[in-house]
Amino acid sequence: MSARTAVPASSPALRRAESALEIPRARLLAAVLAACATLGSAFALAAVSAYLVTRAWTMPPVLDLTVAVVAVRALGISRGVFRWLERMLTHDVALRGVVSLRTNLFTALAARRDDALTRLRRGELLARLGDDAQELGDHVIKAVVPGLVSVVMAVAVLVTFAPLSLPATAVMLAALVLASVLAPLAAHRAARLSEQAVLTTRSAVTAQALEILDDATALRVDGRLEEALADLRSTQSAHDAAIDRAALPAAVAATAVPLAILLAATGSVLAAGGLWLDGGASAGQIGMLLLLPLSSFEAATALPAAATQRARSRAAAERLADLVGTSDAPAPSAPTDAASAPAGGAVPHPRSAALRAVGLDAGWSPQSPRLEALDLDLPPGSRLAVVGPSGCGKSTLLATLAGLLDPLAGQVELDGHDLRALPPAQVRAAVTLFAEDAHLFATTVRENLRVVRGDLEDEEALAALAAVGLEGWLPTLPHGLDTMLGPDGTTVSGGERRRLLLARAVLRRGPVLLLDEPTEHLDTERGDALLHALLAPEDDSLVPATSTVVVVTHRPEAIPRGTAVLHLGPGPAHRIEES
Repeated sequence: MSARTAVPASSPALRRAESALEIPRARLLAAVLAACATLGSAFALAAVSAYLVTRAWTMPPVLDLTVAVVAVRALGISRGVFRWLERMLTHDVALRGVVSLRTNLFTALAARRDDALTRLRRGELLARLGDDAQELGDHVIKAVVPGLVSVVMAVAVLVTFAPLSLPATAVMLAALVLASVLAPLAAHRAARLSEQAVLTTRSAVTAQALEILDDATALRVDGRLEEALADLRSTQSAHDAAIDRAALPAAVAATAVPLAILLAATGSVLAAGGLWLDGGASAGQIGMLLLLPLSSFEAATALPAAATQRARSRAAAERLADLVGTSDAPAPSAPTDAASAPAGGAVPHPRSAALRAVGLDAGWSPQSPRLEALDLDLPPGSRLAVVGPSGCGKSTLLATLAGLLDPLAGQVELDGHDLRALPPAQVRAAVTLFAEDAHLFATTVRENLRVVRGDLEDEEALAALAAVGLEGWLPTLPHGLDTMLGPDGTTVSGGERRRLLLARAVLRRGPVLLLDEPTEHLDTERGDALLHALLAPEDDSLVPATSTVVVVTHRPEAIPRGTAVLHLGPGPAHRIEES
């Protein structure tokens, strides 16, 4: 575990996740001390109030009660102050931890070499990076801090009771064990019974709901919408059943703390009665024995929820560990041209590259490959259009050629080397993929284009926007290139979003450019002109003549004459011909 992490745990996945939170010991200790001060003030307030009420009943001189009166006021004020301080410190620790966790997650995911991330459904990935990361942030607030505070407060309660009555102290110890051990164990049991299933079914519900929302029109046209909704209802029912299975142990956990309070109160009443009859205690001491049990379990009350949160955090940590995988493993060596590598080890951007597929089977599942036995030879500067019916594997082919999806069989070669053996940075320097669901960031137009090239000048950005047909759109923006876009391009139309993404892709000016339906959402005239500019070898207004361009399109009639066309069909039913 990192030296900065101060959270004990037994699960290796949870320990790694806590290490990724990077919680400083000093900040965590400050949060725990503030929480102890909050509950300590409340407990002391109850003790002093009990003493004051019962002592005043004996009608002593007023001056004998002055210190207790002032203490009540001070403790009442300090409790609110310490509560505010506790909330600020615990949320500061948790939020900083979640930021560090997500930063480390994205870093690990970027370094992952296999295609496990690509194969995840978007809803499932969203649930893991969003909900599961937040569970680990809640782990600090709802599990770690309450657990440490309960230990401190249990000691404080027993130390307070010991001078008053040893029998009452023994009963209080038994009650604290019941509330601090049995209740959390039952709550943890309840969470462990269903949490893994709950997390799994929750991700499935999220993923299926997103897919239905994204593809509702296509599902309705294909007649599969009702089937998809039925599957969603079935998954939701499984999610509900997983929650119901934890009802019994959860009820035990909820009952244990009130029973412990009842046990402690009964023991204190019996002990106080004995002391009063024997004359062995003052009225103030008797009052404390009678009333303090009601204020002694505030820390223990939070322990069942803390145990439940720990189980949830452990399951979330295991899912995140599965997502990250072995990204920290050393990458296999790959042949590189050492003479051409610049100083500092940076990967050079080649001007041209040859892309080749040999006996390629591609798909998301070995049981149902979208492509089989495909051979492609794309020398530098070649142009290829890919056409075929929906679902035949066009997007799958581009993802495989880009190295985002591992082949089911065969291999993809870049300049004669297996793509899987090359360092990811070298693949990214050579191959650019324009995906139909690529992301627009909630920042300026300029920064959305600079994603691919940090040294991009405004003149190049304007030229690229003009090349993709946005020269008339830019002047309509209030601040030109400095205009802020909404999250994922929500402030632009579908066609404008598509062309912005295309401008980003062509600005890369890489040796291999893979484009998935770049003319979608464009009118026919503009789309056909754009397709011609991308595929005509003599037209280098968008991409250099030395670049290899592969375009998936649904308009075969707009493909320039002489362009190689790959017709995809089910299984191995594909052919290459000229348009």
